[in-house]
Amino acid sequence: MKKSMTDIQSTDPHNSPWIRERLKRQFSELVRLSFPIVLQRLGIMGMGIVDTIMVGRYSAQELAYQSIAYVPVVAVIVTAIGLMMGTMVLTSNAFGAGDFKACGRIWQRSLPYGFVLGMFGFILCFMGEPLLLLLGQEADIARGGGVVMQAVAIGIPMTCVMLACTFFLEGINRPLPGMVFIMGANVINIFLNWVFVYGHLGFDPMGAEGSAWATSFVRTCLALGLIIYIWTMAGHEKFGIRQKVDFRLHKWKRLRHIGYGSGLTNGAEHMGFATLEIFAGWIGALTLGAVAIAYNVYGIPYMIAYGIAGATSVRVGIALGRRDHRDLLLAGTCGILFNIILMVPLLAVLILYPAEIASLFTREPDLVVITVPLIVLSAWMLLFDSLQTVIGNGLRGRRDIWAPTALYFFSYIIVMIPLSYILAFTYDRGAIGLFESTVVASVISFVLLTARFYYLSYQDFRSPGSP
Repeated sequence: MKKSMTDIQSTDPHNSPWIRERLKRQFSELVRLSFPIVLQRLGIMGMGIVDTIMVGRYSAQELAYQSIAYVPVVAVIVTAIGLMMGTMVLTSNAFGAGDFKACGRIWQRSLPYGFVLGMFGFILCFMGEPLLLLLGQEADIARGGGVVMQAVAIGIPMTCVMLACTFFLEGINRPLPGMVFIMGANVINIFLNWVFVYGHLGFDPMGAEGSAWATSFVRTCLALGLIIYIWTMAGHEKFGIRQKVDFRLHKWKRLRHIGYGSGLTNGAEHMGFATLEIFAGWIGALTLGAVAIAYNVYGIPYMIAYGIAGATSVRVGIALGRRDHRDLLLAGTCGILFNIILMVPLLAVLILYPAEIASLFTREPDLVVITVPLIVLSAWMLLFDSLQTVIGNGLRGRRDIWAPTALYFFSYIIVMIPLSYILAFTYDRGAIGLFESTVVASVISFVLLTARFYYLSYQDFRSPGSP
């Protein structure tokens, strides 16, 4: 059978309409997939923002308790996110290859895996006060933070189950339900914070501890709701959601092994940022509160980038499942470009309105003064940290595991931690020095990870039988 002109144009890599069509399709798919993932990530971040605002306006001291408590808690959750990245990567690979039943098997195996990971996190975080004392915090901060840690720890296992569900839905190109559930959870979280933090409807004011209990309750409900949705969703037969699955460990070794590298990557990056918060605690409670506010402000636009990164990982993973090297390269490149388009205006907002933003989180003038320069520096950190997150997730989507882990470790452990200590304490730059070190580390990480991604793509095209 003779090929039509359309067939020839669609397969000729030197044909300009072919290139434009692929670029248009990649951007279209990336935007379509990014939108609900971004809103979902913003919803997750939104719960943290609400907690910080409501606790911060209740008491600066309670904000310090909350801030230090979340250093180990977030480290546990971020590591768990990395360990469970195999769910998204393998689901998108199977979806791209048309093996839909495999997607359901991956989800079923991810549920107990996530719960077990969450139990490890629960045990660690339940030892709140001794752990914070071990990290060199003052006795009062360790005591208050320890109480908050214990309340949050209750919800960590179901948080990991929630991750299994959202990663599965994103991997099969259905991120919208996760977004809807997260938005509903935010409404409940605001109400429960109002009740528990300030003491309404007959409850005593509980400050940061009350916010932590609200968080655990909401995350548990969110996980259960997503499980019910996936179990009953339209097309569950297509994905084999209710089919019996072999849970023997060797059957899902790849799911775990992909996560090992991602878990170490996330852990290394967050360990660097957590160390900065510990350093801030050494400086004082006011500095610790300022760092917490700046991180929360930074987290809002960063969650947009994190959503783009998740969509980029899915698009790269689908292209890998189809063994389409050109689509894989375009997916990563479009992720970078789309991220720049969205981040630059947000960077400008942080630079132009730092005092107004800081004032949303606290009524204490001294705290606002310390926070303002940190918000300005976080704007520059945002650009490069978001870019390295997008390309790093692109590497995960193509199952490149250990090299990115080593690059993250170098950037955020070998470079950032010593540099932050030197700037903050040796040169007496305090919290400003802590944030300056993050900008340097993010630039280094972005350059190294980008070089890695394009080097692997170059190797793909040189391989025999490359399409």
